[in-house]
Amino acid sequence: MKELLSIENLHLNFRTFWGTAYVLNGVNLKIYENEIVGLVGETGCGKSVTSMSILKLLPSNAELSGKIIFEGQNLLELSEKEMKKIRGKKISMIFQDPMSSLNPLFKIKTQMVDIIKLHHNIHKDEALKKAMELLKAVNLPDPHRILRSYPHELSGGMRQRIMIAMALSFEPSLLIADEPTTALDVTIQKQILDLILDLKKEYHFSVLLITHDLGVVAQTCDRVGVMYAGNIVEVADVNELFENPYHPYTKGLLLAIPDPRYKKPLKPLRGNVPSLFKPPHGCRFHPRCELAMDICRREKPQLIEYSKNHAVACHLFRRGDKK
Repeated sequence: MKELLSIENLHLNFRTFWGTAYVLNGVNLKIYENEIVGLVGETGCGKSVTSMSILKLLPSNAELSGKIIFEGQNLLELSEKEMKKIRGKKISMIFQDPMSSLNPLFKIKTQMVDIIKLHHNIHKDEALKKAMELLKAVNLPDPHRILRSYPHELSGGMRQRIMIAMALSFEPSLLIADEPTTALDVTIQKQILDLILDLKKEYHFSVLLITHDLGVVAQTCDRVGVMYAGNIVEVADVNELFENPYHPYTKGLLLAIPDPRYKKPLKPLRGNVPSLFKPPHGCRFHPRCELAMDICRREKPQLIEYSKNHAVACHLFRRGDKK
């Protein structure tokens, strides 16, 4: 498969009144053409801020280093003017709360037509026609009524479909979906996920799906990266990850999922997520890990491909060792 995006040794710090928050600690992740990659982990582990780093949509107190290679360009070296040619057009993003992304003061028609006109440099009538086509593509009934409506007059599922339509209006190579179903009920969640899968097949784009729901990952993703406290600790094909997890944190996440087939008590991870203002030395998971060794407290493990298409960052799995 051809590589589309590569995040290499990405570090992100935030300078704050309380001190420096060391949010991303050398993130490495690759996304290939025409695949869906899930990024999963606990709240606050750095999933969303990784996606914002890709688009360079960070506050002024952010300190970003490393590389984000997209279609052969290091995005971190591009100017704001150059990034504007990539945001929305080549890399689009949909967020978990479409109500906060749509302007409540304007009708859907105004918002969609203005964006399409701006990026495609076409006449208003052409932009309106394209908006109608996009609303049909995301299976919204009665596009005429939708375009005449304000965001608050539509359901959450409808608003999310509109955001997907707007994201696809530029025919991007990469779609970042940040918790796109969190604010929706279960039935609508499945419809939105199925829609993303169908559109991905039709338009041939890649997807970075950010979620904390391993069930969503199992249903939709080709590969998955597991994130903990600013680090990618494991990357594998989705079936391989569920059947043969390597990292103790990944195993802990899977053990915490209820299984209706067995009446076993859930086994929660011990301890708490560390403070990113004073993260642990070495492996950031070692204070919660039952298998921690002395080296885990001293040295950060590197993400290595331990077996085919399965990478792990853990001192229990060393380069050259045989499983």
